[in-house]
Parts: sequence; C-alpha cells; structure tokens
Amino acid sequence: MTLNVISLERGGDVLLKHFRRKKHLTQNQVAEILQISVRQYQRIESGESFPRESKIVILEDLFKAPHRVLFAKSVEDIPDFLKCFLP
Repeated sequence: MTLNVISLERGGDVLLKHFRRKKHLTQNQVAEILQISVRQYQRIESGESFPRESKIVILEDLFKAPHRVLFAKSVEDIPDFLKCFLP
C-alpha cells in the first residue's frame, strides 16, 4: 500500500492511522504517549474527534509531520508544499 494512492474512504479515517502503522505502533501505544484513553485515540484516528493543541504537538513530534498532513483525509487534501512530510 503506497501512500501516493491512499484515499481513506472508510468512516472518515485520517492519515494519522497510516503514520502510526508505518512506525509499527499500536493505538494503545500512541494513546499511552498522549496520556489519553485508547477509545479517545480511536476517535481521533477515525476523524470523529480532534485532539487538544497539546496533544497535536506531541503527535507532530512523534510522527515528524504537521497536523495538516496527519489529519488530512487523503493525500489529495494535502497542499503540495506539505507533501514532503509524507512517509
């Protein structure tokens, strides 16, 4: 599965899920890093919820990508000048 052709259609997932999988992290591990429940993290990853700014900063540092990339619904939603952050 290459990121260039990813379009996450199911349930509004955001690219954050792809970044997590690329780093071989579980939802539980990321939730622990963020100090939130696994269910809260699942809602963030599915696009049902949006994290607080302090959690966004942690995610940006963890995945080395800005929030506009992490929370995009597809690669096409990312401006060209930010595509350099794609894994």
